[in-house]
Amino acid sequence: MLQPIFVLSSLISITVSCDKFRLVGGSLQLDTQNPVPDFDDLFWVFNRTNNVLKYSWKHKEVTFYSHYEGRAEFNEETYSLTLKNLQKTDSGLYEAQASGDNVTGVAEYRLSVSDPVEAPVLTYQLNRDTYIITLTCRGHDISIHSSCSIETCEEKEVTSPGGIALSLSVKSSTVICNHSNLVSWKTDILELKELKGLCADKGVTGYIVGGVVGVIVIILIVVVITMRKSCGTN
Repeated sequence: MLQPIFVLSSLISITVSCDKFRLVGGSLQLDTQNPVPDFDDLFWVFNRTNNVLKYSWKHKEVTFYSHYEGRAEFNEETYSLTLKNLQKTDSGLYEAQASGDNVTGVAEYRLSVSDPVEAPVLTYQLNRDTYIITLTCRGHDISIHSSCSIETCEEKEVTSPGGIALSLSVKSSTVICNHSNLVSWKTDILELKELKGLCADKGVTGYIVGGVVGVIVIILIVVVITMRKSCGTN
């Protein structure tokens, strides 16, 4: 009976890594995830080998290691760690370990720090023969293209291996080009009425050109008939 109980208790104490995503320059509070046992010292460790801080229970003293002085805070009641002014080099694994008779992991987080995405650019081009509009949504080093008629537009989306996404969608009367990553997003928009107006303008131009051509043809016919009648009279 003791062996299943031991296995169960071991499973309960396992610390599961939790993913966190933040912008460059932001901050993050990391809390303990498991009950903290009695300990002599508690460490927060980065990537298993770099100490962030050491807390001594006996002396109630916090020691921050050089890279984190001035940009980290420790709560002596909850044992949480707060990281400030995050940089992309702060991305990695953070663990809290309580050291006494044994070393017990009480928290584990995997942090990813990213720059905000750039603003995307949404452009369009009209095919004068078909009146089909080609939309182009560009962001970072990726782009997507979509065909758009007067009534409907194709919706598309693409995601790069680095988690950067680019999408082109239509909501109500607005075409939206959205550029995003795990921590930020920016958009460029275009009103459908602008596209419809573009097609309408081209259509009106076509009608005008057709009308002018028709008038010229009629005038030529009248002139020819008149000349023939004049020749017949003579």
